[in-house]
Amino acid sequence: MKAAFAVSDSSMAPSLGHASAFILLDEDARRERSVSVGNIPLFLKRRQVGTLICSGIGSCMKDLLGSMDITVIPGVSGDADEVIARYLAGTLVPGEKYSCADHGRTCGECPGTF
Repeated sequence: MKAAFAVSDSSMAPSLGHASAFILLDEDARRERSVSVGNIPLFLKRRQVGTLICSGIGSCMKDLLGSMDITVIPGVSGDADEVIARYLAGTLVPGEKYSCADHGRTCGECPGTF
């Protein structure tokens, strides 16, 4: 299964709904940058993503992805290359702040999430 990193330029996107692209990492650590158009859960499932690494994500989206057997590692920020290196080294940990409620939104209000 692949891992997907929600990015904006060369950094982790501030929230899943604001990701301009995803860096997909396969089992052999080969990278592919792909732009998501439309339905993010469907995009991830079609690309056989098993793990999503992102910064902000609403609880409803996190639960939906979990029901699709996609593990979510939320609350991760910083330079995308550094995050990928920590993921590959097994030292990546989820952050404490990741919910859309943290920035004054409720489920379904984030652009691009559904």
